[in-house]
Amino acid sequence: MHSSLTKVLDRARAAIQGRAAASAPERPEVHQAAPQPISSTPQTLTQRPTELPEPRTLAVYPEAEQVQGARYLNAGERRVWHFLHRLAADVGRERGYSQTPSQVSFHCPAVTIAGALGMTDRHLRRLAGGLERAGLLDCGGHAQQVMSRNMYGGTLWAVLTVPGAEPPRLRADEWRHNWRPDFETDVVNKRGAIKEMSELQAESAEAERLYQTAKRWAAAQTTSNDPPPPSSDILGPIDLRGVLDGLAGLWRLHSTKRPRAVGRLGSQIAGLLGESDRRRYWCGVIWQALTAQDEGRTGGLQALMGQFDRLAADLREGAPWRSPGAVLAARLKASL
Repeated sequence: MHSSLTKVLDRARAAIQGRAAASAPERPEVHQAAPQPISSTPQTLTQRPTELPEPRTLAVYPEAEQVQGARYLNAGERRVWHFLHRLAADVGRERGYSQTPSQVSFHCPAVTIAGALGMTDRHLRRLAGGLERAGLLDCGGHAQQVMSRNMYGGTLWAVLTVPGAEPPRLRADEWRHNWRPDFETDVVNKRGAIKEMSELQAESAEAERLYQTAKRWAAAQTTSNDPPPPSSDILGPIDLRGVLDGLAGLWRLHSTKRPRAVGRLGSQIAGLLGESDRRRYWCGVIWQALTAQDEGRTGGLQALMGQFDRLAADLREGAPWRSPGAVLAARLKASL
């Protein structure tokens, strides 16, 4: 009896479980996506350069003592030389020269340099003359046109920067360059180097601050007054009008002002003719003509100006000379 009841219950339980399994909804089969391989190439829009550009190498400037060499300088000249050499090296770095030039030319008022050194403008000029004679410096006053007048705007300095190189010489393009494009504004507003230096001296400014003031003047450049390149190997069109004007006014100068004017003209002529190594020759030619003019002899300044005028006319007509300076020297030898 008991076994029969157990069999009935087991059949009933199996029937119920079968109906429940039949009524349960089937679970959908889930398929997992196969893992994708990781790409070794970064998914970026732009690729970084594999090689960085080489850093630009700036020129290295020898020390002032190395450039001076065996040249003798007294204490005052040596002080001015060290100041100008430091200024030239800093200007070269500011301009980003990649190769050391034999000279660095810059524009800076003499009153600024004199004030930084604690001396008068006149004393500075005397000491600078000693550096010129030693072959370390070439300098001269630079004028610019302001309101139809030529006014002194500062001083040009050409400083030797390589030991054993030829003495520095200011080139014609440097004399013509507009070093102070804002000069007229300074004149109208009555501000400039003299006023600035007076204020600094009144404040008892330290020596380094005074030097940085001179460096600001010397290294100043804008898009309108980028300095000429340090190389003078390539000559532009020769323009002798400035030489003719300089010769015309030379005879009227006082005897104390003639040496500087002759030196400036000699540099200008040598630069225009591409003969920087013959500056002394052209200075001698000018002195010879000036002496003849003073003594009333033939072959004076008028004859020299005539030869320059003739050379200018020949060049305008396209004379095929490789060395205009040699042609001019031959003509002068016959006429002076």
